[in-house]
Amino acid sequence: MAERRPRHVVDFHTHAFPEKIAGRAIASLAESYEVEAVGEATIRGLTERMNEAGVDVSVVVPVATRAEQVESINEWAASIRSDRIVCFGALHPDLSDPVSEVKRIIELGLKGVKFQPNFQQFSPDDASLCPVYEAAQGRLVLLFHSGQEIRPLEHVYAQPAALARVNEAFPELTMVVAHMGGYQMWEEVRQHLVGRDLYFDTSYCRENDLRDEEIVRLIREHGAERVVFGTDFPWGHPTRDVARLCELDLEGEELEAIAWENASDLVDLDLA
Repeated sequence: MAERRPRHVVDFHTHAFPEKIAGRAIASLAESYEVEAVGEATIRGLTERMNEAGVDVSVVVPVATRAEQVESINEWAASIRSDRIVCFGALHPDLSDPVSEVKRIIELGLKGVKFQPNFQQFSPDDASLCPVYEAAQGRLVLLFHSGQEIRPLEHVYAQPAALARVNEAFPELTMVVAHMGGYQMWEEVRQHLVGRDLYFDTSYCRENDLRDEEIVRLIREHGAERVVFGTDFPWGHPTRDVARLCELDLEGEELEAIAWENASDLVDLDLA
């Protein structure tokens, strides 16, 4: 297949931290995951990797592991926005008034919220989250980690079946489910999520996790119009991941949709 590139690339799943805590945060996560970061997890480090990979826009998705982190994370998220950086906000299920924070996230101009059920220790279909979903639907994109972790857990909160129940209960909620619907749980993804009106992202689906032909098959089963490209930087490598996306046996329209068109629609990017 001849070498090709899409007109634009949007990386819908990246992580970065304020410079004063980035080193400590990544060292702790690297120890937990037992994997090394591929770059400095700051906006500067992310932008350097974007430039190397030819990524036009990245979506930064912070995660709050404690309720008391939420306010400061969201203030920082609002401060880092630029023409190349879209930032989501953070929520935590232990917040005393999460609906008010949803409203504040919208007022700050943030485009969505990232949930990490395994780290935040909640099931996505817990009834306590219903007011959050009601407040967010039609107004924010919710990105969920789904499936196992790089270092496997005994108990997985982020079950594809639970996310399917959220989709059933809140069909107007814009959901993006990371790691092609559920890291290392793709049979459950096919059983519960494929074909639903929600998006998958391609982040951290390495070739030894999903071979090229398998990821293409899963994309087509779900529909390329409901898949967005993501790397999970600093764990995924933007240059390698963009190259792999371009090499997949996708039709030109499928490649453009996944690389940028779907993401552009989700977060209102002005890409022509």
